[in-house]
Amino acid sequence: MTLKATILTIVGSLTLAIPYTYQHTFASTSSKLSQAQPSLKVPEIPKSVILQLRQNMAKRLNLKLSNVRVARVESKIFDSCLNLPAKNEKCQKIGYTGWTVRVVAGKQSWLYHAVSPKSLRNNFRVNWLQSLPNDVRQKAISNVTLLSEPPVGTIKVVSVEPQVWKNNCLELAKTDRRCHSTKTPGWLIKLKSDRSNGKEPSQWVYRSDLDGKIVELDLLASVGNLSQKLNADILSDVAKRSQTQRSAWKVDQVQTLQWSNYGGDGPSRPIQGAVPVRDNVFGWKVLVSSLKQQWVYYATKNGFEFDAPKSVPSYLVEEAIKAASVQTGKPKSNFRLHWAELVTWDDTCLGVTITKPACEKTPVLGWRISLMESNSTLFTFHSRLDGDVRFAGSSPWLPPPSANPGGR
Repeated sequence: MTLKATILTIVGSLTLAIPYTYQHTFASTSSKLSQAQPSLKVPEIPKSVILQLRQNMAKRLNLKLSNVRVARVESKIFDSCLNLPAKNEKCQKIGYTGWTVRVVAGKQSWLYHAVSPKSLRNNFRVNWLQSLPNDVRQKAISNVTLLSEPPVGTIKVVSVEPQVWKNNCLELAKTDRRCHSTKTPGWLIKLKSDRSNGKEPSQWVYRSDLDGKIVELDLLASVGNLSQKLNADILSDVAKRSQTQRSAWKVDQVQTLQWSNYGGDGPSRPIQGAVPVRDNVFGWKVLVSSLKQQWVYYATKNGFEFDAPKSVPSYLVEEAIKAASVQTGKPKSNFRLHWAELVTWDDTCLGVTITKPACEKTPVLGWRISLMESNSTLFTFHSRLDGDVRFAGSSPWLPPPSANPGGR
């Protein structure tokens, strides 16, 4: 073998071993190397492949072919999955010469990965992650940032899937507006933070229309389902609190929720003068029942809490309001539930001093019910778990000191 042939052979071998972007740079220059390696030149994308991609986008968006155009073509090397593997798909690492093609129609700009149909039978796929309109991406990220308060980490889009929603509410249950059975093309978007806490979803799932006029959090998909362990722990807790068997209780309903100190259907909290720190929490509201009792729990990934004010039977609160109204001569509308606690009274008199009948020193499970009258007076009642409401006293109520006196 001549010295010249040997050098060319070595150079050619080295060229095949380096990343493709560099291979294409070398092959595109008018050098002796490109002349020696004509097989490395990337062929021009066939017009038939261009037509394929335009037709695909036009069909998906229900547009005329004339409204779809190719904006940019770049040469690339792909594996057998065109570098876009489906879930659990096995891809061969063999390199296929192909193209990334930016196809545009109106506000939509989709990125296709394509090769010649002679190379692969299914010769193109859409890179949906790079096809999501920037407006939609930024709206989703901004919404997550708002809900992650205080902000935690950097939010980024990790997955995008095209969807055709069955209605204009994106198949999400809505109470504030009517939904119409109008097919709505759009996106299913998943986002993650590089750091997260136990109060937030591990991933955020959003639904949107095509152009981002509607971008909605899919709360159920983001938060997920209540784990079997949390479900079992709540039933164990309710049995312990109620001093009954766990088999006497059942879970009636689990509702996925987002709440904060500023609102939402979250756990009851006492009135505080200090301005609360905004703290968004994602979790579940769990209703458990036994006979005449229906108790409310709130759960997050980190644990759960019992909500006594939302668990005290409404008929006991009504009985207390009726008694307070009779005692004061004021209308029942003046009174409302202020707070409630689950209590084990030391005797059968429920902690209320009376002479008859005599009190037996027997523990009795019940409730301490506090009523507010016109934001000025607290009326306290004691009861058993399911009845026997007794007046225990009243006292003036003063609101907690304000954290911002005078509105300054």
